[in-house]
Amino acid sequence: MIVLIGALFAMRVPCGAAPPVLSTLYSFQGTKAAFPEAGLVLHNNGLFGTTYAGGLGWGTVFVLAPPAQSGGAWTFSPLYTFTGGADGANPRSGVVFSTRGVLFGTTEQGGAYGYGTVYSLTPAGGGKWTQAVLYSFKGPAGDGANPEAGLVLSPHGVLFGTTVAGGTSGNGTVFSLTPAAGGVWTEAVLYSFGGVPAGCGTAGNPACDGANPFGSLALTSTGKLYGTTYSGGTANWGTVFQLAPAGATWTETVLYSFIGAPSGIGGGNACGTSGQPVCDGGAPAGNIVINTATGALIGTTTLGGNPTGCPQGGYDDGCGVVFQLTPPATQGNPWTESLLYVFNGPPNDGMLPSYNVAMPSSTSPIYGTAFAGGSTTDVCFPASYEGCGVVFVLLPPKAPSTTWTKSTMATFNGDNGGGPNGLILSPSGGVLYGTTYVGGLAGGYGSIFQVTY
Repeated sequence: MIVLIGALFAMRVPCGAAPPVLSTLYSFQGTKAAFPEAGLVLHNNGLFGTTYAGGLGWGTVFVLAPPAQSGGAWTFSPLYTFTGGADGANPRSGVVFSTRGVLFGTTEQGGAYGYGTVYSLTPAGGGKWTQAVLYSFKGPAGDGANPEAGLVLSPHGVLFGTTVAGGTSGNGTVFSLTPAAGGVWTEAVLYSFGGVPAGCGTAGNPACDGANPFGSLALTSTGKLYGTTYSGGTANWGTVFQLAPAGATWTETVLYSFIGAPSGIGGGNACGTSGQPVCDGGAPAGNIVINTATGALIGTTTLGGNPTGCPQGGYDDGCGVVFQLTPPATQGNPWTESLLYVFNGPPNDGMLPSYNVAMPSSTSPIYGTAFAGGSTTDVCFPASYEGCGVVFVLLPPKAPSTTWTKSTMATFNGDNGGGPNGLILSPSGGVLYGTTYVGGLAGGYGSIFQVTY
C-alpha cells in the first residue's frame, strides 16, 4: 500500500479569454501551522482547514480571512492547537460546519485511547473557539481506529465518517455519531470492512470486501452513503461501495472492484494486451461526487490507468485516473465503470490524483488536483514523486463525442506550493481554492492558493 505524505500554467481557452491565474494566498510558517493534508471549507467568507503538524507539533485548525480591501493580504488565524493528548492529534481531514456555525472534524491520532477522535469547535465570541472531543475511538475492541477522512453532516444532525483501520477485521469502518440531550454523542459502527480473506469470493467463503477507506463519504437525500476503499475488492485494488439504511441496520454493497493496471513486469502480460483485461484504475483515496441528474458517481484513483504512463516516477501500474460509475437501468444489475481521463505523468501531465474533485452541477466541468507530476524540473518530493502537482479541469463531451477533454489550469513549482490537496469552488464561480502539502515561501510547510479563471 502506498501512503501519500503529503506559476506557469496552460489551458485551452476560447480566443480572447484570459488564462487561469494561480496565486498564493498564504504560506504556512511551520511553528504556527504546517503541512495541511486536506482541502478547505468556505464559511462566512473565510477559508477554514487543518494542518497535520505545527502549533505544538500535533496540528491545528485555522481560518484564513479575506482582506478588508481588494488586493490586500489575507489574515491567518489558528482557531485551535492540538496538544497530542486526550484532545486529539494530527488531523488529516478537513472540517464541516453545522447550520449553527459549529465546526466538526477528526484527528487521526490522540484521544483517550490513542486511536483518534471526532471533535467540535464552537465559536465563543471575540475570535475564541471552544474545543470538545465528541468521541475517542477505541480501536482493537471492534471499534474504528485512525480516521483520516472528513465528516458529512446529515440534515438531522448526524455525523457520518470512516476510519482507515479498526473494526472486526482491522480493515476499517463506517461510523455514525448521533447527538443527544446534554451534549452527549452516541457512536455506532455501521459497517466493518472484511477485506480480502483467503478464498473470498469462492464457494462457501465470504465475498471479497473493501478495506481501508481513506476518502470522505457522500450522503444522498434518501440516506444512502457512497464511498471508496483504498484496497480490498476482488483484485485488492480498492472498491466503490454503498451503504443503505434498513431500519436499525445498514446493508453494504460493493458496487465496483478496481483491477488496477498491471504492467506485466516480472512475468505475464500487461493489461490491455491479448488475453488480458482492459487497464483500470486502482487505489482510490479521494471522495465521491454524485451527478444529481444521472446518479453517476465520479472520483479518482491514485494509481492505475496506463501501466507505462509514469516512466519517470517509476509507477509500473500507472499514475491515476478519473472514473465514472453509472447506475444500471434495472435495479440489481451491475454498475458500469468508465475512465474519463488517464493521467500520463511528467513531464507534461499530473500524477497521483488523491484528493477531492469538485463538480458544481450535473452539466459542469470537473475540477481537481494531481498530487505530483506536471514538470520534471520542479522538485518537491523524493524521486518517486516527480513534479509538484497540477490543477486540472475536465470539460464534458459535446455530442456526438463521448470524450471528456482535460486541460491543466495550473502547475505548481515549489515556491507556489507542492502536493495540492483537492479543490473547492467559490459560490459565485470563477475561483478555486485549495491547499498544498509542501512548498510555499516560508520554509516549505505548505500553502493556501487560489486559481481564478
